[in-house]
Amino acid sequence: MYLICPTRKPSFLGFVLGLFVVTLTFSSASPALAETAGKVEELGDGQQRVTLTQTVEPSFHIEPIVHRFAARRGTTIPFRFEIRSTGKAMNVSVLPVKLRQEMSGIILHDATGEAPDEIKFTSPTEFKLAPGETTFIEGEVTVPLAKSNYLSFGVLVRDNGQRSADDNTDNNGQRIGAAVRFVTQYVLRIDIETGVKDLSQMNQLAFESGLIDSQAGMPVAEAVLVNPTEFAFECNVRGSVESASSSRPRPFRLSMSSRSSLNDEKKYIVRIMPHSKVRVSAPVEETLFPGNQTFKVEVTNGRRAMAEQTYPVSVAGGDFPALEVSHAYLDQELSVGPAQIEVGDSDSAKRSCNLRFSNNSEKQKMVKAELIDLDGQPIEGIRLSSSEFEVKPGRTKTIRASVSTRSKSETTKFGTVRLSISDSEQGATLIKELPLALVVGGRPAESIEMGELQSLVEGDMTSFRLSVTNNGHGYVPIHGQLQVASGKEQAIELADGYGRWLRPGETRELAFQPRKPLPAGKYQLKLHVETTEGAEPFDQTLVVDLGQQLLLN
Repeated sequence: MYLICPTRKPSFLGFVLGLFVVTLTFSSASPALAETAGKVEELGDGQQRVTLTQTVEPSFHIEPIVHRFAARRGTTIPFRFEIRSTGKAMNVSVLPVKLRQEMSGIILHDATGEAPDEIKFTSPTEFKLAPGETTFIEGEVTVPLAKSNYLSFGVLVRDNGQRSADDNTDNNGQRIGAAVRFVTQYVLRIDIETGVKDLSQMNQLAFESGLIDSQAGMPVAEAVLVNPTEFAFECNVRGSVESASSSRPRPFRLSMSSRSSLNDEKKYIVRIMPHSKVRVSAPVEETLFPGNQTFKVEVTNGRRAMAEQTYPVSVAGGDFPALEVSHAYLDQELSVGPAQIEVGDSDSAKRSCNLRFSNNSEKQKMVKAELIDLDGQPIEGIRLSSSEFEVKPGRTKTIRASVSTRSKSETTKFGTVRLSISDSEQGATLIKELPLALVVGGRPAESIEMGELQSLVEGDMTSFRLSVTNNGHGYVPIHGQLQVASGKEQAIELADGYGRWLRPGETRELAFQPRKPLPAGKYQLKLHVETTEGAEPFDQTLVVDLGQQLLLN
């Protein structure tokens, strides 16, 4: 929570936040903290930022949070949850609840829905739990005759809570006080795999929308999956991006954001509750060429495709700046990755690098490659596995750049891979250059000059610009981050540069563009610019009043 406030002393306890109820709902491992801290930072111009940090400890723990069974329809399954007090006396209530699902995929209880009849408890549903005591919640669930491969039932376990102590309150006119009533509750789940083969109901799943969005400069495929039925389902979602000339698009799997932290195959399991919508997404790790594309998305169960939908996508150059750092567009149909080539005979660089050329056209491409230094002279010490080659229509071609065994270079060298590109139809030759570094020993000292952060207003949109100049003798990667914070809304994180190399003597302007207009008012800007790994980053904090000049804090 960020509050921008005057530096004058408040008349009564700074801010009176009053008494309010905080309900802590847990569906996974819970934090074991119970602290409240406040920090005041001077922002300048008579302003302060007050940061309230509050962490809490649940009054009890339950294991497991989710029971998962495999059972046929009509079967009755016993279940058991262990509940343990963390050191407080509690009055605990247990009840079956209907589940609801948020767009992120998180499953919560529906306080307005009817409780499921399939769950019966064999242990008390109202009981006291002494400090440090452990007991069990027991019952049984009957698997209904539903045409679904997955069922999920909810159990809500709640402690009524108590008001937090306020022993340290004083009236010195500078404290920020709060009184909180904590209520701990767990939403437990009983998930059942039914093994049902009749998935006629799953065919009703549909996609409401689909697009390719730019996030942190990279393309991300997103789709909204809708379940209009009375049943829950477990499935996968697969996507691909196709164009008229792409012969073999590479499919990718989409997942819910609630499962994004998982590192195994479970990450791609999509569980969708009855009458719910979930957003699924995935990074697109292939080059998206400028022009019209088609985003295809489909629900799958094993190898079987169920619901399917396609969405038109229009791609323009510069839509995905971070992607263009890793994949260079050589023309409108031919790309290569990586776009920045580094090999070397040192601990900080690999001795070889694979260059993968992709031809997204129906024409054969001819490529000739030359290695030259920044003065335009041939560079020695690097060898290409092939300097003249063809890339067939709709196919890829890989060549290798590696440190020559005959290299006698004793210092780091910088240059370019000059590519001459032509095709069988047009015959004209296009010249493109990729930055190239041969790292031997240490890198030369970098010398970066930062300009002043400026605001630019175009219509109702405000953006921020920063010029960066490389005064050194070698390439330098540049990545800038800008945090825009006010006391009213969540801070906005903006980025540009993404590690693209800056040539010696080159000046580049980093652009930080919010997606929506910024309301009038004062903002705190935190600028962070990173260059070569290990180099000291550039940090700056500013305060800006929209419509006026930036003021250095």
